Amino acid sequence: MTENLFSNFRYCLTCIIVVLLIAWSSICHGTDAKQYVSLTSENDIYAPKAQDRHYTNGLRLGFNVSNNKLLPKMPRYLVNSDLATTYRNELAIGQNIYTPENYITNALQVNDRPFAGWLYSEYTTVANTQNNETAMGVNIGLVGPAALGEQIQTFNHSIINDPKPLGWNNQLKNEPALLLKYRRSLFSPTIELNTIRLGLIARLGLNLGNVFTDAGGGLVLRLGSYLPNQELPLRIHPGYSGNTTHISIRNNRFDWQLYAEIQGRGVLHNIFLDGNTFNDSHSVEKKTFVWESSAGLVLSSGHYRYPLYVAFTLTWRSQEFQLQRGINNFGSASIGLQY
Repeated sequence: MTENLFSNFRYCLTCIIVVLLIAWSSICHGTDAKQYVSLTSENDIYAPKAQDRHYTNGLRLGFNVSNNKLLPKMPRYLVNSDLATTYRNELAIGQNIYTPENYITNALQVNDRPFAGWLYSEYTTVANTQNNETAMGVNIGLVGPAALGEQIQTFNHSIINDPKPLGWNNQLKNEPALLLKYRRSLFSPTIELNTIRLGLIARLGLNLGNVFTDAGGGLVLRLGSYLPNQELPLRIHPGYSGNTTHISIRNNRFDWQLYAEIQGRGVLHNIFLDGNTFNDSHSVEKKTFVWESSAGLVLSSGHYRYPLYVAFTLTWRSQEFQLQRGINNFGSASIGLQY
């Protein structure tokens, strides 16, 4: 057992070190443009009537590296060359945890989703114009015991005095995890109502890999004092919205945004429902269409030496597999700092 724990820790540490070295190298070779760092936490405990099941925890640390010469930029043929375009590169590390509803038994829950952890590193390149944003990225990581889902959930439950999860002996097996992602977002012209602005974001997205393979789109309605042409809400996979670290902050200004979103996706593959790609493992029959809606708030301030923003989103996700009982809801809390 000690040997397995050491092996899992080694895989985890190697993944994190590689991403941090790339991030440090990128920052050191970047320009004098402002950089950003953000932390996003997603958990069902943030939502009313917390269910503590299914997608139960997500954590993502991201770095925004503007105008970096070391990392590749968006291919120009994917961007409207007639418009002024700004580019940025983003790096992130993260972990997602999935469990069945009854996690305090060692017995296999044959009618519920598998236990699974996903540890990943991520690179995204973003091109932004006056009326659209295009993002492409690659996500490389691990699914299975090496992702340390059991250890992190057990630790979290010990802090809040929740029951110890016991079913992790039934989790997905170790597997390399690859995800390619693409998103195209269109921003409508804003409507100004005195000091308040109203705007709409329409998007299409695609995920491809042995983690997720799906395609879909959505709409976001925004209301606020300042509506930069950037994606909202800040979210973690598999949703198409967000998945970046960047929120524009105006110097010496306090700004706010309220938003409501709806999105849907057709799902061809989801490793956390379909089970391991190369080994036999527990699985359930997934639904081929999933929708979700969300609502949230962003507050930003440029009055400090290090401008910052905070954001919170509530999400309601439809059933993802055939025998699922009810829908899921969870919250996303983000904080970002400019330096």
